[in-house]
Amino acid sequence: MPDGSPAAKPRFRLAIIGGGIAGLTLAVALGRFEQARSPIQVDLYESGPEITTVGAGISVWPRTWAVMRALGLYDQLASQAVKAADGKDDDIKPGFVFRKSDWPREGYEFGRVMVPSGSTTMHRAEMVDILVRNIPASCAVHTSKRLVKYTDSGTSYTLHFADGTKATADVIVGADGIKSKTRAAMYDYAHQRECAKKGIVKKEECERCKKAVPKWTGTIAYRYLIPSESLREIEPKHHALECVLIMLACMNIQHIITYPISHGKYLNFVGFVTIPDGEGTVYPHKWVRDAKKEDILSAYSGWEPEVDQMLSCVEKPTIWAIHVMEDLPFSVYGKVAIIGDAVHAMTTHFGAGGGQAIEDAYILGRWLADPQITLSRVPDVLRIYQDVRLPFARKVVRDAGKAGLMYEFNYPGLYDGSPISASSEEQEVDLLKKPLDELGEAIRDLWRWQWEEKVDLQWDVAEARYLEVLKGGRAEKVKEKGEGKTCVIM
Repeated sequence: MPDGSPAAKPRFRLAIIGGGIAGLTLAVALGRFEQARSPIQVDLYESGPEITTVGAGISVWPRTWAVMRALGLYDQLASQAVKAADGKDDDIKPGFVFRKSDWPREGYEFGRVMVPSGSTTMHRAEMVDILVRNIPASCAVHTSKRLVKYTDSGTSYTLHFADGTKATADVIVGADGIKSKTRAAMYDYAHQRECAKKGIVKKEECERCKKAVPKWTGTIAYRYLIPSESLREIEPKHHALECVLIMLACMNIQHIITYPISHGKYLNFVGFVTIPDGEGTVYPHKWVRDAKKEDILSAYSGWEPEVDQMLSCVEKPTIWAIHVMEDLPFSVYGKVAIIGDAVHAMTTHFGAGGGQAIEDAYILGRWLADPQITLSRVPDVLRIYQDVRLPFARKVVRDAGKAGLMYEFNYPGLYDGSPISASSEEQEVDLLKKPLDELGEAIRDLWRWQWEEKVDLQWDVAEARYLEVLKGGRAEKVKEKGEGKTCVIM
């Protein structure tokens, strides 16, 4: 645009609710693909006094690296990773290791998941910092703006914040997490306009609305950080220091995941405990709260020595109640969409929650930044986003749940953790080899989507679907270029 020429008028006003990984990635994607001659007015509203993050570790798998390359963030992200992906699909490295550890002797390694370029881990705060640094100057960031609800005038939306202030937008994207107020308002509107007319007056009696409420999985997770040097002083050859990710499994109700973050300075310890008959009930405490060291020690009593060594490093532990969003019926209503955990909060067993939020933001942001997308076309784009992303994300949520059952020897048809009658430890290991090998292979198969399925396929489907919409038709199937695979639009 020549100097002195008037600034182009924004096509529409977009409000992003939430300054977590999903909301920040959306802002970055809009800036990356937006054209100066056809801008969008973007306002990001963060509920806290500053943009920060909850939790410590995050895994970055090949799908996420592909998005980060497309956003121009690969080098920055790689500089913060414990081991950066080099992008070579033929460079297969251990993603993580499985060990049977629920006995007081040395654990038994029964499987490894091999991944192109291996796995990559980092501190969540490091990723958030990178995203914040790359928010475009055109995006206005507003802190201490906790959304209460939005209202629809028919031509625009009014955002109502807890501090009593209001703001106006033409399009809303809720990236406000598992307790999303955007999702709650969206389902309120849908219920009033659709379900109530069918005679379903109370939301709590509406099967569709019930699915818009987070569900407790019956699992809690103990979390804390272990200074790597402290563990190294106790056991210099500890497997958690050598492996990018190590899985420690126990019979039916427990397992542990630990991996390095912050350039290997710390290990992120996450110990899971499943409460019998807890799934689907109301968790009776705060979802995140301080934990007692003695409770953690009791939970993993009798495990292998390497677990005892990690437990000796417990400092400032917390308890997290693991909640999920299962089979959300829709993620778009009018000119409002939700992304990230607001749509598909999942168990951590794939390390995929952050990655799926990033994919949502990338595909939606790339679409909205397109100069062809006027305000009148936004509803079509949002529906395509929903058709492409929602079925996929729901499947990831379900499969992550399956993975958790496998990690605890509790998946139907696979090794159930039952004691093996044997005359010696060597014979017990021999007898366990076959069922554990089968379990390890099942876990590997469940994980393959992380590197075998490409994000670009979903973009190709979305693009083809939009072309069909412009022609007044509907794209039912799109062939993946060069592979002959078919992706079905739900």
